[in-house]
Amino acid sequence: MAPEELRTWDKSAKKFARLPGVTRNALHNHWAAQLRMTRTFADAGVPMVAGTDACGAAGIIPGFALHDEFGHLAEAGLDPLTILRMTTTEPARFLGEEGESGRVAPGMPADLVLLDEDPLRSHTALRAIAGVMRDGSWWSRADLDAVVERVAAKPGAH
Repeated sequence: MAPEELRTWDKSAKKFARLPGVTRNALHNHWAAQLRMTRTFADAGVPMVAGTDACGAAGIIPGFALHDEFGHLAEAGLDPLTILRMTTTEPARFLGEEGESGRVAPGMPADLVLLDEDPLRSHTALRAIAGVMRDGSWWSRADLDAVVERVAAKPGAH
């Protein structure tokens, strides 16, 4: 992360630490309520998509935070298939792009993530990325790691 972003996160953490204990406790308890609500929605068949809306929140790193979210969804009691659908078919449906994205099928764009593990067995398989096909280009695990290393070497660079 860029140094200025880390400074912003540090300020947020310090501000949170200065909140009264009762406020911090209420926020902590609110998290459990959010998990229960997520499970209730899933059980009721409410369509949901994965992806954080916490832009700029401390510790939320785009891309990486999505994997954290998979764990939170599992913590809420959602099964691996539901979590997988929340990252594939449900966003396509929500965006009105069901015929253009969200699944692997003949005639569909070949943008996909290839996993080393079965995502129907556990949400943790979504972290086992073997590679990515994007706009007709293959990015191996080594290619992806090299990008992360390059970005980490020059945080804040464009």
